[in-house]
This record gives sequence, C-alpha cells and structure tokens, in this order.
Amino acid sequence: MKSQLFKIYDKMTKNTIKWRDYLSKYEFASIDELKELQRKKLEPSLWFAFNHLQLTTKEDLRKFKPILKGNETVHFSSGSTGEPLKTYGPEFLQSLKSAVFERAWRSVGWNGKDWILRLTAGPPQWEVFDWLRNVKPMNYRTINQKYYNWIIANKPFLIHGGSGAIREITTGIIKLGREDVLKDITLYLMSEDTRAHTEYLKKYYKAVYSGYGLAELCTVASQCKYGNYHVNMETCIVEVIDGEIVVTDLFNTVTPVIRYRTKDYGKLRKSDCKCGRKHDILYDIVGRGIDYYDGPLTKRPLGWWILSPLSNRYGNNIKSWKVKIDLKKNKFILYVVWNEKNIHEGKLHVTLGDKIIQSTKEEMDKFNKQLEKIKSENQIITSSNIEISLIPDIKKMDWYKNWIKQESGLDLVIRTKKTISNKGRMKLLEIVGD
Repeated sequence: MKSQLFKIYDKMTKNTIKWRDYLSKYEFASIDELKELQRKKLEPSLWFAFNHLQLTTKEDLRKFKPILKGNETVHFSSGSTGEPLKTYGPEFLQSLKSAVFERAWRSVGWNGKDWILRLTAGPPQWEVFDWLRNVKPMNYRTINQKYYNWIIANKPFLIHGGSGAIREITTGIIKLGREDVLKDITLYLMSEDTRAHTEYLKKYYKAVYSGYGLAELCTVASQCKYGNYHVNMETCIVEVIDGEIVVTDLFNTVTPVIRYRTKDYGKLRKSDCKCGRKHDILYDIVGRGIDYYDGPLTKRPLGWWILSPLSNRYGNNIKSWKVKIDLKKNKFILYVVWNEKNIHEGKLHVTLGDKIIQSTKEEMDKFNKQLEKIKSENQIITSSNIEISLIPDIKKMDWYKNWIKQESGLDLVIRTKKTISNKGRMKLLEIVGD
C-alpha cells in the first residue's frame, strides 16, 4: 500500500521514478553503450570540440549570467575556499540527484524497504516524499539525543551523510552504551575526504562506503559493494588532467558546468569490477582535509559543522580561509583573505609582527602618513612583517565568536592574510595540541 502511494505521490510531485528507471536502464550497460549515451547527450559539434575546450573554474561560473525562467533549482557550494558558489540548474536536477543517491544505496545492499537515515545540510525539504520511500531526513547541524533515540529504535539499514556528522552520532550512541546497534548498520559517507574517517568508523559498523561529488552537480562517483568508485557516466563526464579531477555535467543547461576544475586529485581507469558495472572507476581520490576531534578539551566533537557558518553567514566578505584549532591554548584561529570588493564599511587592519592596530576607514590616509613614523620608533619592526588590509568591522563576526564559544568553549582569533595557499590540498581544519 505504501509503495503504491509513493508511486502516485512521486508522479504528482518529484517524478524521480522516471530518473530511477533511466539509471536502471543503463546500470549494467556495456562501456560502449555508456559512451554512446554520453555522445547523444552532447551536441555533435560540442563533442567534436570537447577535448579542446578550455578548462573552467569557480570564477568562470561566478561570472556567467544564466537566463532564468523562474523555475530553476539553486545550488550553493560549501564555501570551503571562501565565498560560496551559487549555481542554477533545471527544475528536475534535484530529482535526478535523489535517484543517483538511491541507486548508490541499492548498489551496497538496500532493498528499498528498510529505513535509511539521511543527514541533510539544513531542515529537510522532502519529508513526505522521503517517508514514502523509507528515508528519514535529519539536519546534521542540530544533532542531539533524538537522533540517537531514532537510530536505536529503528535500526536503519544505512546512514548517509557527512563524515564528521556521522562520527558525532557514533560517539553519542557509544556513550549511551548502545554500541551493539551500530554493527548491523551500513554507512555511506559524503562531503570531505573520507579516508581517515573510514578507518575509524569501520571498527563499529557493518560496512563503510562513500561517494565523491560536488555541490555544483550530481554525485560524480559512487562506491559499489566491492569498494570501487564508479563514475556516474549517465550524468557526467570525468577526466583526469595533470592529476586533477575535471568534470562535465550532462544535464545542466542553465549553468553550464563544462570541463570544470575541482581542485581535487585522483586517477581514472576502465572497469573490471566484479559488480558487473562497466562505468569508469575513479581511484586514489584526494580531496579537502578536515580534522576531527572528540575529547575532553571541548564541549562538543569538532568537525565540519563548526566551519559551515563561515560561508553561510560571511561568504560575501570572505575570499578564502582556513582554520587551525590549538586545543592547549583554547584558540580557534581563523586565517582569512577578505573579499575587499564587497566591503563598504570596515576598519584598516594592520599587523606589526604580533601586534595588531586597527583604525576606521576614514583614518586610512592619516594612518598611512604615520606609518613611517611608527616603523622608525620600533626598530624591531621592518617592512617585511607589516601587513595592511581593509577588513569588515570585527563586530560583524560577533555572532560567530559567541557561537563558537557557546558550542565548543573555544576563543575565536582572526588573522588576516594576503593569500592562502592550497598547495598539496591543505587542510581546511587542522587541530593540534591534543
């Protein structure tokens, strides 16, 4: 009865069955059939020229001005490099994403009847739809006792979500003395680099799988039960150029994501997987790094959740950032490059060695005239350790400062930088002093 209701409701609302059937049709297709499908999805002239097209970046997508009709879906990147990337897609794109997730769950053993807990970035949007397909959506930013109680009571087949959020849930259930519940649950990890989290979590769970993707498009590659990341070739094209993963979206006709540089790294090979899928395999994936801490020195385990407000609240004023947490000093140190083009009111921020001087924007000219005098009065200070930049009034980040203190017990310290290097895939969150 419930499954019939789902079919009716889906046809009236999301229409994901259409996309599920589309994916099922090609799930065990030959590599030649998959390549031919990709060719049909690209205009013949574009396919001919495809390998000669210029690579694109986030800045290219930001500059692009799509023609909007009013029914598009809107997508925001995490803002891990600063200002979140806002892209638009056709109305059906979210339904296609949902079907890609569902296929990934089925590929690791979900029968469509057992419960799945899906951790979402914000309040659930499809609650009735998800209930009808036995998916329980919960906001990963508000993890509390009710999450643990639901898992213990319902014993879901699979939990899908960000690695740090799942680790926090794992810690909560273990502290309740119900570690036994976890051994029959499968995990599907998303978001940040999952390698370190996988090693930890597989001690407690039946199995741990993960997907590789970007907020800008559907999941790029999904792990099968044999552990291989199969590229979802029905929805995208993946290339590896000089070690960097480059992707093309086959469905977004609103914001063209073509030969898009991900700043993640990996390798690509043809499939010989035992699962029977001929989709190319992405392997040795290296993505953004985020440390995790669960110990007595903070009020709550530390992970991605403590970083997310940087893009959600302050993305317009931030160009790039990274965070270092020093547990011994109880410091949350935010290194930030300010997006000065979006700053209209602020303070002149001057770093003289370890000393910080601030003055209002109106005093900039006066301060510059006094700078030589300041340098001459302090012989230790030289031009090489003086940094000057305009930043928004620090009071505008009072909410974040107070929130970090309340949630973790840490003190926020802001350090202005001219540039932040991403060489070697730097860690966005580095935790030291444990």
